[in-house]
Amino acid sequence: MLASAAPTTLPQAAPGIVPRAASEDPLAQLRDLHLPQAVADWPPALGWWLLAGLVLFGLVWFMRALYRRYQSNAYRRFAQRELTAIVAEHATTQDARRALSALQFLMKRVAMTAFNRAEVAALTGVAWTQFLDATSTTSQFSLGPGELLIDGPYEATQDHSSQELTALFSLCAEWLKNHSRASVVATPTASEQTL
Repeated sequence: MLASAAPTTLPQAAPGIVPRAASEDPLAQLRDLHLPQAVADWPPALGWWLLAGLVLFGLVWFMRALYRRYQSNAYRRFAQRELTAIVAEHATTQDARRALSALQFLMKRVAMTAFNRAEVAALTGVAWTQFLDATSTTSQFSLGPGELLIDGPYEATQDHSSQELTALFSLCAEWLKNHSRASVVATPTASEQTL
């Protein structure tokens, strides 16, 4: 049926154009694909700007918090240096009374800096050592080498061994480094302070 159809005629070429040969590859007549332009790397999309802003904000907040923590612990670093000076002076002079007085003064100054001055300034004796225990994780101020802070600076005879003083220096260094400002300390009444 199809064979009886009219013979196909080639389209007439426009004047001045030479017809191509029928045996030529038809794919060669196709044009190359035109790809779109590459997406520019700059400026980034809005989402990247928001992400960069959040990262920058987080970095600034973290650095500020780190700086605040560093500043809030400056008194601890200063106190550690003073304690080192007290220990060094005691090693050269062997004057226990002077070392205990300086240590008592240092511990009281640090406590008044870190805690409520009105509550800490009046503490003496056993109440003072109980305060030091309550603001740390030890009981060594009330029941150990820390007892030297109660009467040690005021005793007429200073017959403390170097081991006792070394233990006290270590205990105070530990308190200076690790005392907790978050501890709630009840102020003892006047009758409790005289005990």
